[in-house]
Amino acid sequence: MTDENWKAFFFLANQILGQGDRQREKSESWCSWTTFGRLTSDCGYWQSGLPSQEHILDYSTADNGPWGQPFLYTDIAHIIIPREFYWETSLPTGFRNGSRSQNIDVLSQKLSEKNITHRITELVLEIKLY
Repeated sequence: MTDENWKAFFFLANQILGQGDRQREKSESWCSWTTFGRLTSDCGYWQSGLPSQEHILDYSTADNGPWGQPFLYTDIAHIIIPREFYWETSLPTGFRNGSRSQNIDVLSQKLSEKNITHRITELVLEIKLY
């Protein structure tokens, strides 16, 4: 994946799945990702809404976007977008919960048109580079 491929991926994902937010109940999209650097330390994953268009830079995601900090595209090792994600929140007015579907089939079609290698299953769309 080149930086241009990542930019195209994020622009398409944002356009098709919607604006991301750090809080699930406010987010139109959701994903999990890890970096090559994180794989060498604890193999953990972050999760958040997808970066919005203004947070998609030439070589990385921007600081203070839905991902909270910049991530170099060359360091992204794995990103997973679920077909559906669940959210819940507790407010002074009571507990709320729900789920949102993500049209990963359309995203997969658009990624294929751009020759961006990915995998789609009944549960997720993913780009895995390790």
